[in-house]
Amino acid sequence: MRTPTLLLAALLCCSATLHAQSLQDLMKAAGQKEKVTVEEDNTPFTPLGFTGSYRWEIHSYKNGSPEKDSPMHMLMAFDDAHMAMEPQTGKGQEQMRMVFDLKNKFTYTLMTDKKGQRSGIKMKSMRVKVADDGTEENASGKVERTNDTKAIEGHTCRKYTYSNEDGHGEAWIAEDIKFNAFEALGHMVGAKADGWQKAPYQGMVMESTWNSKNGKEKVEMFTRDLVVGKVDTKLFSTDGFAIQDMSSMPLFGQ
Repeated sequence: MRTPTLLLAALLCCSATLHAQSLQDLMKAAGQKEKVTVEEDNTPFTPLGFTGSYRWEIHSYKNGSPEKDSPMHMLMAFDDAHMAMEPQTGKGQEQMRMVFDLKNKFTYTLMTDKKGQRSGIKMKSMRVKVADDGTEENASGKVERTNDTKAIEGHTCRKYTYSNEDGHGEAWIAEDIKFNAFEALGHMVGAKADGWQKAPYQGMVMESTWNSKNGKEKVEMFTRDLVVGKVDTKLFSTDGFAIQDMSSMPLFGQ
């Protein structure tokens, strides 16, 4: 359950520092021990089946203290053929938004600098692949659906617990929302990481907590400002940005 947070950070950093480092290096820096490669996304298009938006608020702790960049706020938006991710930064800071054209297999990284100048890069959509070592990613993991419920943002949420060799935690899931955000992020992930989709739940994770086995690390995630059934389509737009088309070039690092 912790992996998606690291992956999001790695993907965003990759797009922002494309000229400096390969995605493989960034994933290693994010703590991924397995061999990581990147390939063009040639998977068949399947509509997401969800329209809406929300903000992820992610708190990370080490030895009981908040880490330097905690909390992290990430605006997420979806419709059948698009995803958008936008880290929430302070006023006057450089802004970045990633837009995924799921049907046509393009990814746009849009930047607005401190002076308000807008630029962007159009690339082929990619998938991160983690080498399979012959073992199932979640073989040692355990997910349980409990009878505990509570209301979060007007939705009745069910408590799930989970554990594996790295740690343990709990999640509160709104089962009435037929959407799995981690599964949607699977458009960017291949091989072992597809194990996220095998957890026995469907719905929106409204709150989750993960604790490392040694008790030194903790990650809390909250879903805020949830809107279901409509979305601001401007979040998928590239209007006003000077786009550099790099989609005909080989994927970076290949």
